[in-house]
Amino acid sequence: MGVLAAAIAVAYGGSTWWAGSQVKSRYDTAFDELPKQTALVRVVERNYDRGFLGAVSTVTLEIGCAADAVASATPAPTPAPAAKPAEGEEAEADADEDTEAQADSTPLKPFRITLRDTIHHGPLAGGSLAAATIDSELVLDAKTQANVEKLFGKAKPLTAHTKVAFSGSFTSDLTVAPIKVSEKDKGDLNWQGAQARMEMNGARTQVRYDLTMPGLDFVDTRSGVTMKMGKLTAKSDMNKSAGWILATGKTEGRIDSIEFAAPKGLGGASGGEHKALPTVLLQGIDLIGEASIKDGLYDSGGTVKGSGKIGQTKIDKFEMSSGARRIHADGYRKLADAWLQSSAANGCGKGGSKASQAAIKALTEQLMPDLKAMAKYSPEFGVDKMLVEVDGKRAEISYTAGLTGVTDEDLQAPGTALLLKRGVLKANARLPMKWLEKLAETGAESGQTPPPEMVAGLVEQGEEKGFVKRDGDDVTAQVEYSEGTLKLNGKPLGAPGQ
Repeated sequence: MGVLAAAIAVAYGGSTWWAGSQVKSRYDTAFDELPKQTALVRVVERNYDRGFLGAVSTVTLEIGCAADAVASATPAPTPAPAAKPAEGEEAEADADEDTEAQADSTPLKPFRITLRDTIHHGPLAGGSLAAATIDSELVLDAKTQANVEKLFGKAKPLTAHTKVAFSGSFTSDLTVAPIKVSEKDKGDLNWQGAQARMEMNGARTQVRYDLTMPGLDFVDTRSGVTMKMGKLTAKSDMNKSAGWILATGKTEGRIDSIEFAAPKGLGGASGGEHKALPTVLLQGIDLIGEASIKDGLYDSGGTVKGSGKIGQTKIDKFEMSSGARRIHADGYRKLADAWLQSSAANGCGKGGSKASQAAIKALTEQLMPDLKAMAKYSPEFGVDKMLVEVDGKRAEISYTAGLTGVTDEDLQAPGTALLLKRGVLKANARLPMKWLEKLAETGAESGQTPPPEMVAGLVEQGEEKGFVKRDGDDVTAQVEYSEGTLKLNGKPLGAPGQ
């Protein structure tokens, strides 16, 4: 029995040592790779205090533009202009404009957050069979803690519990505490927090998550503006083997309702009377997103749809679908990585706005050959459908833009010439005649629209000139540009510049 007990102890100890080594290795890899992905995140301090049964990892991240970029981008005082009256005044104006432009381009100062993970090594971690369990939380200094308590009370603002399997897969449960703020004569904010679960396989290629946000209520006492959002739920199942930027799969979400009211209208605090806006209520909002890669080409699309009401007008249905198709995956990843890793592209250019603009221009020129090469795959993007349906009448708009038929010879031409020769643009619009009459009736009092009785005549004139068409009770229009020719409702108008 003594030998058996010793063998079990050795085996358990070996498992615990192995589990601890695996966890630390994954931490090292994750934080070594993080700064390489974007110019906006840096690891400024790391500490991993490992024991036999567990460890504590403390990491401080700096988010935003690097401190040296902020300092060097701060505009210097503008020297006094020359004393010449006319020219001096002009120089002063130019200097003021340049200072203002530099001030607008000054990047935001970075901020830091510290995360602490308390890790329990397996094989019996936290009372369960696992390689490890991890409890995560934010570490706040006294000043920040005092400010946080104004929002979250004594609750921890962010916590997470993660269970790591022996295969390397993990499940993480994240909780964001509710926020409740009430200030007399100012307003109230009541956000009911959020809960999320994320599952990832050992190869770090498949990820699934579920998100729930119970709701939000906001009231601005001074302006009278109110906003209420009902329960939000979302779930996603994605494959990220090609990287997060090219993640594929399906995401679905639903918002029970969103209500916005501005009974006193919108405007600056110093403004006078503002016209009340109608209350907007959207209900049963479905959110759907899908992405796929086939033969090296990336396709993605998203749809938002639901119903609602604006004032007393009931919206039977609204829907918007947009997407991008035939995007060369390798080229897109290269462009996205270069852009994310560029300080200038992320608004962190050194030396003020001129230097930043020069850096962005240089980056664009560097990436232009790759961008133009993607044109050979006939990329396309646009709003495939945007519609609103009221009382059985539907208004609909759509457009797509892209490139087609691009050859190696075409790639030698400048970008503008390439677009004019191989660019394709299609746009369609449909609007019920009754809606045009209603809009004219609503705006007649202000004189901003023609009288309702003139609408039919104006539409008829537009049809005679080829600007619009009548299709039953609807007015339609179609614009198409392809092969260097612009067409309106199927009739050529000639190429641009002619």
